[in-house]
Amino acid sequence: MENLKFRINNVMFLEKSYKGNNKWYFYILTLIIVFAAVQVASIPLVIYSIIMNPEILSGGTNNILAVTNTNLGLALMLFTFAGGVIALLLCVKYFHHKKPTDILTGRNRFDVKRVFFGAAIWGILTIVLLGAQYGFGDTSNLVFQFQPFNFIMMCIVILIFIPFQVAFEEFIFRGYLMQGSILLFKYRWVALLLTGFAFGLLHGSNPEVDRFGFWVAMPQYILMGLLLGLVAIWDDGLELALGLHLANNVISSLVVTHDASALQTHALFKDMAPTASHMDTVVMLVCGVIFLWVCNRKYKFFSKGNLWGKVEREVVE
Repeated sequence: MENLKFRINNVMFLEKSYKGNNKWYFYILTLIIVFAAVQVASIPLVIYSIIMNPEILSGGTNNILAVTNTNLGLALMLFTFAGGVIALLLCVKYFHHKKPTDILTGRNRFDVKRVFFGAAIWGILTIVLLGAQYGFGDTSNLVFQFQPFNFIMMCIVILIFIPFQVAFEEFIFRGYLMQGSILLFKYRWVALLLTGFAFGLLHGSNPEVDRFGFWVAMPQYILMGLLLGLVAIWDDGLELALGLHLANNVISSLVVTHDASALQTHALFKDMAPTASHMDTVVMLVCGVIFLWVCNRKYKFFSKGNLWGKVEREVVE
């Protein structure tokens, strides 16, 4: 009995797909409820956007995200993801009869230390990359726009609300949908590709795609989705992926913004003429390889991870 209990409590992350009630219509219903929750949570943002830009009502502009250049607008935009996170976790509990950790990690407990480690490594890589980009490149279009009060308030907003945005995307793609893909297709690599490409396509409406072009911006989003999924599969949980994603979004919000950014914040700098190319995808790939290598040095997941194998039903209810 003791050995059986140990086996149940240490089920691999993707094997937990088989736990609970997994009727296909619960997945459809959950996604509908989560979408509806996000829409309800966005009502304050829409009202604020109309107040700030009344021409929205007459069709003069449809860029609601433009209000993120105010801290209140940024907070309201990020708050919408909180509604999605809450709705998802409630559906997981009451529809699927699973614990939240069942879609988050294969460990007995969610490992917060892993989140901080992943955030630290990706944060260092991002800062070094930004330093190289603007330290050795053309900085004539970079404007220092530090406003102490606005910057401090923005930091507070980001520290409170960015985790909801990151958690929403990770819980949905690397947790809920990746496990759902396993139930359908059984193989980890299929789940990785499906959720990675879906993650990229979700960002297809971002202003960066319109500004830099689909074939320049989209490979970066898809590559990020694949990287996050790969580390989640190899490390048997979302913790490192959450840390990476969190550091990426926080630093990009605090350091440099531009008019084509999805979040037009009170960052330290504003790039007046941002550019992008396929080389950015190559650089991201190199950073991803370094991130995986460093994390593996600490957690030794390369020797345990099985990307190509079939996920079998191993959970005993």
